[in-house]
Amino acid sequence: MKNDFFYSVKQRVKYWWISPIIGVIAILLGIWCIANPAGALTILGAFFVAGFLVSGLFEIVYALSNKNILKGWGWTLASGIIDILFAILLLAIPLGTITILLFLVGFWVMFQSIWAIGMSIDLQRSGIKGWGWTLAFGILGLILSFILVTNPVFAAEFIIYLMAFALFFYGAMRIYFGFKMRSVHKDIEKMEDK
Repeated sequence: MKNDFFYSVKQRVKYWWISPIIGVIAILLGIWCIANPAGALTILGAFFVAGFLVSGLFEIVYALSNKNILKGWGWTLASGIIDILFAILLLAIPLGTITILLFLVGFWVMFQSIWAIGMSIDLQRSGIKGWGWTLAFGILGLILSFILVTNPVFAAEFIIYLMAFALFFYGAMRIYFGFKMRSVHKDIEKMEDK
């Protein structure tokens, strides 16, 4: 049993160098997002369409399969339906009209924030601790959604920089992880030599 575990770990760290390569690619994509904001928004638009479709389908299935268990299942069902409607609307709009995408994202954040506030009230009524965090995040999301809807230039920059920073942090994490795996790989090699 011990040898199987050792072999499994050895195989996992054997290709440690793949993780830093993925990290470098993620960082380069983050730089590309900042250097080419129009291209980044177009690609982001396609991701939003896919994300809305998948999220909406899963929320509808979740709500319907748990309607006898959850008190506020209608909120989740409505959220899923609205996600799918956003996806259909985005598919009907040419990708060149990014401004509409930014407004839709702002309104989507607004609806999700209102949903979070409603769910926090349900959590509070059910006596579940920590409901205040859901309420706080819902209120913060609602404030952010008003900023996104009223200032599309800020929304575009916010989305691009958010995506770029997420790629930077993900890339840095993968590079760090890869070199940690390299360290484990070297330790395993030393153990095998003994």
